[in-house]
Amino acid sequence: MTLRIKLFVLVAGVIVLATSGVTAVALWREVIRGQELLAREGSAIATSAAATASRWVLPEALEPGGREALDAVVRRLLESGPFDRAWIVNRDGTLVACATRAGHACPERTPPSIFVRGAGPLEALDRLIHPEGIVASAPVLREGELVGAINLDYAHEEILGNARDLAWGVAVVAAFRITLGLVLASVLLRHIARPLEQVVAASDQLAQETGVQLAVPQDRELAELVTAINTLSRHLAERREENERLIASLERRVEEKTRQVLRADRLATLGGIAAGFAHELGNSLNVIRGYNAVALRELPPDHPNRPDLEAVKREVSRAASLMERFLVFARARQQNPQVQSIEPVLREAVEVVGPAAAQAKVETSVLVAPDVPEVLADPVLLRQAFLNLCVNAVQAMQPGPGRLEVSARRDGPDLLVEFRDTGPGMDAQTQRRVFEPFYTTKASGTGLGLAIVRQAAEAHGGSVSVESRPGEGATFRVRIPAAPQETA
Repeated sequence: MTLRIKLFVLVAGVIVLATSGVTAVALWREVIRGQELLAREGSAIATSAAATASRWVLPEALEPGGREALDAVVRRLLESGPFDRAWIVNRDGTLVACATRAGHACPERTPPSIFVRGAGPLEALDRLIHPEGIVASAPVLREGELVGAINLDYAHEEILGNARDLAWGVAVVAAFRITLGLVLASVLLRHIARPLEQVVAASDQLAQETGVQLAVPQDRELAELVTAINTLSRHLAERREENERLIASLERRVEEKTRQVLRADRLATLGGIAAGFAHELGNSLNVIRGYNAVALRELPPDHPNRPDLEAVKREVSRAASLMERFLVFARARQQNPQVQSIEPVLREAVEVVGPAAAQAKVETSVLVAPDVPEVLADPVLLRQAFLNLCVNAVQAMQPGPGRLEVSARRDGPDLLVEFRDTGPGMDAQTQRRVFEPFYTTKASGTGLGLAIVRQAAEAHGGSVSVESRPGEGATFRVRIPAAPQETA
């Protein structure tokens, strides 16, 4: 059963019940009013005959010839209207005259009375059911004294006929009202159900991930519902587009990361092979350096081949140093982390580079904030990283003069160490590649110093970055997480 049918049945039931109730009340009121009118009419007829009857009725008996005269009076009353019986009683209620139609008997004793209006629908219904439904009465007065009463009993068919006519009339009006109410209810429910059906269809479209925008009806409640559906559809469409963009972005990132992982895997494999070659080449260089040292000892100082051997010694030493730095970068050193202050490690790195800085006319300074946190780190790795940064800064400022400022401070939950120099700076492309292995802008550089710095920072869960402009120097920042409180 659809919602429209349910609503139609509900509204139809309400209309039928309401109309039936109103019709029933109107019918009862009209029945009572009709019975009252009949009673008043009968009382008026009885009253007109009471003046004639009063000449023949005495308080205790009748005037001579009174029975015949009263019989004539009741017969005239019976023929004057739709009555089944007409009778006269004296003051004691004794029957003194009576006239009836066929099939009806005269009452033996009836106390004098007048018609009393029914108190409610039940009494009116009782008059419709029982034969003696409406009895109209009028008192018989003689010289102002009650001597009897005239009673008229309406024909039962007269009472039923009036009620039947009223019922048919009211039924026709009720049927018209019910029909009109059902037609209006059908139109109204169609007006209500159509937006609801559109909302249901829109919900199906939303479930199928297709956007929809409905026309807003004039009804406020339905307008709010349709507006909510339109807003939900618009938000879902926006979220769907955003999700599609995110998925596309994630797919690109996954593809890029996959390429990076594959490249890193190949580089790791090549790195392992290169480390093996470097180790073997280092052994060969050590052998060459040993034989070269023996040859230098054997040759006199003025021998013409001695400069050549000195050149071999220099190049062998340079190649051995390059191999050593490459092996430091390629091999994962076993870390020995410990909770410590960064200040001793930092000052030691600056002191080691002090002679070279003085020769290059570079001033150095170290500033450590009082609230600098301790770190959980390997002091050897940090010393190597800080030393590489200091050496790079001094070499960048040669031949001087210049200034190297080293500082350490707390930055949120981390320790931030800055190396600020007054060298020539670097462009944006150099900043992007400066931490890549074997990338260098110096003729005699190996391109591994800053790569080792990044390796050391990331090994401690930190990072390294650079900020520079051409001609304005450079600032390298090493960020290391502070040691946990329970560990510290």
